[in-house]
Amino acid sequence: MHRHLLVIVLALCCPAVFAEEAPLRELPPEQEAAQLQSAEAMGAAIHLHDQAAAVATDAALKLKAFKKDKRIRGWITEPRQGRIIVTFIDQTPAALYRVEVSESGAAGPVIVLDSPTPLSEYEQGAVTARATAMTLEIQPCSSRYNSVVLPASATLDGNWVVYLLPATTRNGVVPLGGTYRMDISGSTVTAQRGFTRTCITLQNAPRTAGLMVTHLLDPVPTEAHVFWSLWARQPMYVATANGSLWAIENGKIKLLERDVSE
Repeated sequence: MHRHLLVIVLALCCPAVFAEEAPLRELPPEQEAAQLQSAEAMGAAIHLHDQAAAVATDAALKLKAFKKDKRIRGWITEPRQGRIIVTFIDQTPAALYRVEVSESGAAGPVIVLDSPTPLSEYEQGAVTARATAMTLEIQPCSSRYNSVVLPASATLDGNWVVYLLPATTRNGVVPLGGTYRMDISGSTVTAQRGFTRTCITLQNAPRTAGLMVTHLLDPVPTEAHVFWSLWARQPMYVATANGSLWAIENGKIKLLERDVSE
């Protein structure tokens, strides 16, 4: 009874979206804990790098030279001692501008490089990984996508994870649908996945108490759910196919109710 009452309350206060997929079994406790920890860590990292790119772009756009510079082909982000360095690159690829974003998320001065500068080992690896990911065909849910490239491990071993994030200019909309992950080794795609089957959008109205979605592709919430919850600055409630109900708030995943009827 407790679980049914909770679901009714959530249905009244939170916009819900549902998708169809075959039910999944629960994970063993240790595996479930590991997946939840990974989802929290990766979701937070995606958000950190995405926000750094956003504030760096806002800072750079204040420069007339940057706004008129037709050489710019995108950006790449690199973590350095708690900060994020956002580098805007040309087609070579070489660095044209750099912005340091602090741990608090504030953009420092825009560094205008005198001439195109070779990328660091990290930056070059990330650019190659993103270019490799862009060769794949996906089912887009937006005309524009942002990307976040993260190393797959603490050592630069040529393995990367690329996330493609649908962009939106619409207020009150969370474009969860069309989020993708690609695992890259060198210039080879070793794995890829979407986090939804349809172009799901969640409504984030001013009085929304939280977001709710039924997710049937995984037995637990994923890094995509953590990222979009942080991006929207809203709790997200995720009902998974095994009958469990989860809450994500401030980047942390909590089990609210587990279906033990089976």
